[in-house]
Amino acid sequence: METTVDILNKVSVLNDISEYMKDEELTNALVVVAKLISNPDIPPAKATLLITQLQAYSAKFGMLASWYSHVKKDERVKKNLYYSAREAIDKLVDALKYSVRTY
Repeated sequence: METTVDILNKVSVLNDISEYMKDEELTNALVVVAKLISNPDIPPAKATLLITQLQAYSAKFGMLASWYSHVKKDERVKKNLYYSAREAIDKLVDALKYSVRTY
């Protein structure tokens, strides 16, 4: 089990990512992740809305990652962060879908 300090360190890193990227939707997604780290028990009705919102963020991050891969090639770090955010959010959405089905 993680300690409070471990959780705060993770949240601190998420804040650093948010400040670097300066993307409101990425910040919102990171806030959701931080909230889920601190309280992973979500009622199914709320999880369903969260799934839709997170999947929309994931789609945006995938498009931005592609943009930074093919058009704006000088922003390699942002490209990699967007690819990572998309992948992580997709996995989170899968977990939320599973929890809704088994609740």
